[in-house]
Amino acid sequence: MKKENKGITLIALVITIIVLLILAGVTVTTLTGDNGLLGKTSESKFITEIQHYNEELKLAITEDYTNSMGNRQNKFNIRRSSYNDENSFIEAMKTKIPSFNNKYANKLEIKEDKLNYIGEDEQERNWLSQAISVAGMLKINYVYEDGTQAATPYQQVIPDGSYEVESPTINGYEPDHYIVSGEIEGDTNITVTYYPPSQGLEYELLDDGTYTVAGIGTFAGGGLVIPAEYEGKDVTQIKTSAFYNNKVLKVVNIPNTIKKVKYEAFYKCSNIESVYINAETTEGAIFEQCSNMRRAEIGENVKVLGGLSFWGDTNLSDVTIYTEQANINAYTFSWGCSSLKEVKVKDNNSRYKVIDGVLYSKDLKKIYMYPPAKEGETFEIPAVVEELGDYAFCDNKNLKKINIPQNITKFGTEMFYSSDILEEVEVNSNLIGNWAFEVCPNLKKIIIGKSVTKIKGRAFSRSTNIEEFKYLGTMEEWNNISKEENWKSDSSIAKIICSDGTINL
Repeated sequence: MKKENKGITLIALVITIIVLLILAGVTVTTLTGDNGLLGKTSESKFITEIQHYNEELKLAITEDYTNSMGNRQNKFNIRRSSYNDENSFIEAMKTKIPSFNNKYANKLEIKEDKLNYIGEDEQERNWLSQAISVAGMLKINYVYEDGTQAATPYQQVIPDGSYEVESPTINGYEPDHYIVSGEIEGDTNITVTYYPPSQGLEYELLDDGTYTVAGIGTFAGGGLVIPAEYEGKDVTQIKTSAFYNNKVLKVVNIPNTIKKVKYEAFYKCSNIESVYINAETTEGAIFEQCSNMRRAEIGENVKVLGGLSFWGDTNLSDVTIYTEQANINAYTFSWGCSSLKEVKVKDNNSRYKVIDGVLYSKDLKKIYMYPPAKEGETFEIPAVVEELGDYAFCDNKNLKKINIPQNITKFGTEMFYSSDILEEVEVNSNLIGNWAFEVCPNLKKIIIGKSVTKIKGRAFSRSTNIEEFKYLGTMEEWNNISKEENWKSDSSIAKIICSDGTINL
């Protein structure tokens, strides 16, 4: 009996120890887990402190309003990126948040009167998501076509909301984004996919001993990367209509080893979503009617980008220009690019600059392109601009009224050609170029300033709803303007209203 009691006692002891260990584990978890007592205490302390800072900021804003008698001009902006050292940043923060603690110097800033969390701690970000503004986290995953990881993911908080990240180089592969750029308001995940040079394409030997890509051949992948060589010889061209009507391709990469992409090479490839062009020369309409295309990158090596390259690409909305050599204008991106509201260039581009989506020369003296879908019914041409490039506003879908100021001394061809919505125009430049307002079906009112000395051919041709044509000078001054014979051919212009009378045509 005693032996049996000892056995039972031993078993009971083991069970007791196990129960105690389990309870100890539960206790530790309760205290230290995310939802445990210590975790809850840390969360509560953290949020309380941040809320205290937020209240101090609100008091500072109220005081600022009071001191300015309600005429407050500028919001508080204390951005970490604006300070050379940590102490300067902390002192600036304390001017608005007296109790600001040094431990938050890398986690908080003030943006547009709001306390903004810029830290990367995922737990803290979750705690504050409903309390204050939390800067967006950008995560870029680098993968191969099969989805496996190609490089270490990029992860960074983006306090300013805008980002530009170069994709890493991987030998033997090309990415579908060489540079990832844009704007975010919240957490954003982006995937960059890497593709090897494509195998199985069809080639033809050229007279100079190099090859041109002639067709899809046996290649069946979604990501096309044109190889630099085939059978030991350089690949230098892509043939006319080489990939005509292909329904498989989704990504196209044309590297700088290609000297020429010929006419309509990818015509009607309706599943292409993204293209990178770095060929030296492209002929016209190479991506015509690629209706699913959303992104296009024009590489640094491009010297000639053919007209109507993206004709009918109704979903194209993301265009980045890296070249400093090619003459970019709206003729490349018009006629059907009904989603293109802006273009982008890098800050260090020596030829181009973008302001509010509009493409200017670096010195802002020339407008190259006003995107066809840019929002706004009016546009004020800056006083510094002297030249409007060829096709600059053609095929625009939103502009209703425009004033061409006197500072414009060079007026490109087909400036507003086929601008369907344009209703009213005032021109005070020295001339009106060829086909300037041709085929503007809603154009009703035109005012011509006394500074105009020349009107070139077909300037208002086929604009058939013009109701009022007014010249601000006298009838004699109008007659002295140099006008090509067909300046108003096939238009509805029937009379010129001058300051001293009317001229019937």
